[in-house]
Amino acid sequence: MLRLNRDVVIIFKVIASCLTAGFLIFFFSALSGEDLLKNHSNIKDLDRVLGDISGELNGGIDRRIGQLGEVPKKNPYRRFYCAELAKEIHEVSYLTEKQKIMFDAYNVRDFEAKSKRLVSYSESADMDGLMNELDIVKRELKNSVNLIDKRKEKLVRQRSAYLLLFFILWITVYFYYGRGFIRGR
Repeated sequence: MLRLNRDVVIIFKVIASCLTAGFLIFFFSALSGEDLLKNHSNIKDLDRVLGDISGELNGGIDRRIGQLGEVPKKNPYRRFYCAELAKEIHEVSYLTEKQKIMFDAYNVRDFEAKSKRLVSYSESADMDGLMNELDIVKRELKNSVNLIDKRKEKLVRQRSAYLLLFFILWITVYFYYGRGFIRGR
């Protein structure tokens, strides 16, 4: 009977020290202004956006342009082609805007200016202007990938540091409970 009682006390110490260490970690993170659960969900969101952008960079843009076909020579068809190309560029550039929204760097005026530029290129059937705009969007996507990688790396490093701190606190609190106010006789 004494052995069973000692096992229950050890299990209680392990559970109590784990819960105490968990509460301390959330307390420390709240004092530092970090929300651990929000950071974890941000890592998942960044992975999803990174996958979307990588998919567009690794053939998605070329596939979209390939579906439009060859550039027509006659003006009414060329204008329609330019309008479709501008629409595709606008849809692809939305991914960079999504990244800017996640990083709280979204600027409505920039997006509106870009949209107006695309409309003016499509109305004048300016293929060179649209292709330059497409190159700009590709560079923005590559920049977004780098920014997302840096943010994700920072959040993962922070999460790892809190996990390490959790295990250190867990062991420390367990030893404290073993020698402190919860003592088996």
